[in-house]
Amino acid sequence: MVLKVDSEPSEETKPILSNDTSDNYKTDLKIQDAYKHITSSMRADPLRIEKPELALELFSTAVKIQNVPLAKQCIEILYNHLNKHNALLIMNHISKCKLVAANPPDPFDLEPSAPPIVENDNQMNEDWVQDLVDNLRNSCLLEIDKNADFVLRHKDILELSYGDVLTVLTRDTLQASNELLVYSAAVRWAVEECKRRTLQPQAINLKAVLRQLVYAPRYGLMSKREFLCRTVDGVKGPDRSGFLEERETERILDYIKKKRKNRAVEELPHRGSVPRKLCGERPRVYHSGMSGDSACSATSTCDKFVINFLTCWTAIFD
Repeated sequence: MVLKVDSEPSEETKPILSNDTSDNYKTDLKIQDAYKHITSSMRADPLRIEKPELALELFSTAVKIQNVPLAKQCIEILYNHLNKHNALLIMNHISKCKLVAANPPDPFDLEPSAPPIVENDNQMNEDWVQDLVDNLRNSCLLEIDKNADFVLRHKDILELSYGDVLTVLTRDTLQASNELLVYSAAVRWAVEECKRRTLQPQAINLKAVLRQLVYAPRYGLMSKREFLCRTVDGVKGPDRSGFLEERETERILDYIKKKRKNRAVEELPHRGSVPRKLCGERPRVYHSGMSGDSACSATSTCDKFVINFLTCWTAIFD
């Protein structure tokens, strides 16, 4: 099956949380067990939850029944448990919660065991969920930035929506040690998205679901060997993928060649040659998924020595 796209798809993959949630709300034993003591906990002591997954489920419940105090407590719990292992999970979940909040279900369909607790009318404006999750989402992105190498290899990145994965991979502050990590994450996500849409992972379908993600990797920051890699993590390398037009490939290779010779060259479009704002120098090493002569090499010991020597010399005589 081949996907032909005349314009951008009008909607993303159907979110896990949908408007028809009353049955799930009543049958989800985990939420029911926790919800039995929500009212008393909120009026006496703060909720004590050690698992972020449970806090996310309770937050979803709070959004559906528009219970602001419960939602705030869940957000605080998530802040306290945020780390590189769950940043993608939290970011993905709160994005779906915002989708549900945009079209809240009829409260009479939910029949909650206790009435929603509302602090005041001003809090129940249409942006209340947005206000709660914006800072948490930003904290997730900062956690992703500083742990980019770990996060880009994590399986949870394959579950993000198109908008979220585009946000992550195009950030100037993403501290990936190599742009091939960004390329690999984008293509692996596209393969999973094709599966979700019951499409064959052929080049034409992958390019269609990638859309602007084709330009998320900053190809101008790669070496020639990296750009011409045959395979990366089981997928074809940038030059062999078929995602880029021939003229784009030629321009990228020309940029890489001139950059290596320290010659003046016009910057690539789509910020393809703009360095990301890394915190300190990091070695350009990539090991996973490379084959034979296409493997991308690390910086040589001699190069490292020269760089360190020049850095010390500048520091002493500046």
